[in-house]
Amino acid sequence: MPAKTTIRQLLEQGEMVWSPCVYDCVSARVVELCGYNSILLSSVELEYAHLGIPSGAYNWEEYIWVASRIANSSSLPLIVDGENGGVSPLQVYRNCKRLAEAGVMAISIEDTREGTMFAGFHYGHHRGYMEAEQWATHVKAAVDAVAGTDCMIIARTDIKGGGASQVGAISGNEFTLGLDEAIRRAKMGVEAGAEITMIQNICHADCEPECLRIVEEVPGYRFYPDLHATDGKPDVSLETLQEWGFHLVSNHAAMKGATKGMMEYLKTNFENRNTVYSENDEFYNMGHIFHPFIFEDWIERDQAYTAYENSLKDKTGKK
Repeated sequence: MPAKTTIRQLLEQGEMVWSPCVYDCVSARVVELCGYNSILLSSVELEYAHLGIPSGAYNWEEYIWVASRIANSSSLPLIVDGENGGVSPLQVYRNCKRLAEAGVMAISIEDTREGTMFAGFHYGHHRGYMEAEQWATHVKAAVDAVAGTDCMIIARTDIKGGGASQVGAISGNEFTLGLDEAIRRAKMGVEAGAEITMIQNICHADCEPECLRIVEEVPGYRFYPDLHATDGKPDVSLETLQEWGFHLVSNHAAMKGATKGMMEYLKTNFENRNTVYSENDEFYNMGHIFHPFIFEDWIERDQAYTAYENSLKDKTGKK
């Protein structure tokens, strides 16, 4: 099921591209049912859900395999958190080419060094950041890899530091260099051919000055990473982000929501010593049957092949 639209088309139509993070075909389907216009494959959530490992320990074969399944099961355009894309420009080129061929509509390439590992928001073993020139070369390789396809490249820099308190160790490390360097790198990403930029760790309650400066100095489409909320209030609204000049935004909710739902169902069943609670919960009229595809499409196809097989048997006199 290829995406019905592209990230580029959404941007050209002036839509705010709101991409909740997903980790498998079912979470992607839930996002679609809720009315969003795009999805983002989170590298962290992929590693948790599919591999059972902390962030930073996956390999690219695993990543491309999952991305291709999600891209081909959802009608929403898929953005992929591509980490640094690979160790060398040639690896970045090959990985991004394969992702684009799999149907991915945008890929972010960041400047974090290989070998960085995070375990939640409270622990980060940071290896630092690439030299700006090395990272820009990675972005250039990614741009070359997706040339002629519908896929766009997002030049992402994590070097600013700071941000919301929720992100803890992810943004707080000795290697960060501040907003000036982040803006300089974002502009290098644009010069390398990236049409979208993302400066990480601008997502916090007092983000307006930083955001307005980014809009003023960094051309192209701008991605606001991860909507947060502080003390029961959103740090910033989608409408305000659009007014400022941002065009894409992401957030994490699917995995937390899925875990909450599973805990509720399973804990209640266990305590009641039966399955009445989960079996009879007709949420959104979906009952207990949920699937990331349309049954009728597969039934129709199966019936067509059965009819074809029977027609061949009729010709040969077999029953």
